[in-house]
Amino acid sequence: MSRPSQRLSTQLRRKPTRYEPLSRIAVGGMAEVWKARAHTGPATNYEVAIKRVLPNMGDERFMDMFEDEARLGMLLNHPNIVRVYDARHLGGTSIMVMELVDGASLKDILVPAQRSGRPFPTACALHITRELLQALEYVHDLRSNEGQPLGIIHRDVSPHNLLLSREGEVKLTDFGLADSATNQHGEEGMVGGKVAYLAPEVVRAQANDHRIDLFATGIMLWEMLAGKSLFQEKNDALTIQAVARCEIPSIEALNDRVPKGLDQILARLLAKDPGDRYRSAKAALSDFRAFLAGFDGGVGPRDVSLVVGLHLAQKKKKAKPDPIAKVAEMGVAELLANELDELVKGTGGSRPLDPREFRF
Repeated sequence: MSRPSQRLSTQLRRKPTRYEPLSRIAVGGMAEVWKARAHTGPATNYEVAIKRVLPNMGDERFMDMFEDEARLGMLLNHPNIVRVYDARHLGGTSIMVMELVDGASLKDILVPAQRSGRPFPTACALHITRELLQALEYVHDLRSNEGQPLGIIHRDVSPHNLLLSREGEVKLTDFGLADSATNQHGEEGMVGGKVAYLAPEVVRAQANDHRIDLFATGIMLWEMLAGKSLFQEKNDALTIQAVARCEIPSIEALNDRVPKGLDQILARLLAKDPGDRYRSAKAALSDFRAFLAGFDGGVGPRDVSLVVGLHLAQKKKKAKPDPIAKVAEMGVAELLANELDELVKGTGGSRPLDPREFRF
């Protein structure tokens, strides 16, 4: 199997490509994600992920948001962001062809750790945070070809949307709620994101900006090192109240393995008043790199790879075959394969979305 190149996006949009669904990775209320193989030639194939809007989600507003997400995704090219290679409307639904990250989401690993009260290894949590800040520095500072700021705010930075690979890669995904100058269908004042990872100004319906992404980053770092949730309560109402209070216990007091100085960085990421936070991801990243320079042993992909490998091994050991679910998945795979065949034959769906068509 070939490794995806930087030109894969162009290949998949221009060449006759046959997509072979392999297995369903995840399914939610609005979309599902499949592991698939893209065949672009007799001996050339790539493993990709295909995000497919569920057929019952034909709402025009949702489809508009999906289109904005796809177009923005095709503009982004950074090692800490999941690539979007292709997207198009197809057979009454829409698909997005993306980079496949072989591993798990941070949520998959964080939730079991919190249930048992186990913090992440410190080096692993620090490396994940550095990589996430690098992704945010890129998106927050991105400009158009004419040099105009794109004003991208992710708005849903959370463990659900941070993917960790077996090799220790850290990649931010799902820009479905993002603000950007590239959006053609966005709704002003729209609030989204996981409640436990919102910033106080968001739950108070106050003006907010890119610093909400930094606040969410601080929550995730705190939770990885604390082995428990920061704001999550029994229901959304109580969680919102906890976010609004914004009481941040000292991580150095909770975890004696945390090096001195991290409380100071967390205080600026998690400041209740946005004016007291880091002014940018670039500033936060600069401080974080200086902090890591004094960390014994350093941090790197191997620290994440070990945690992901252990999680996947435990998951495989606990997994029980579900023949009924497997039969259902096979049926959906056949439907998806038929839709993708229409794409290749040119009998279903429209031309691929083109990021060059953005109007800034």
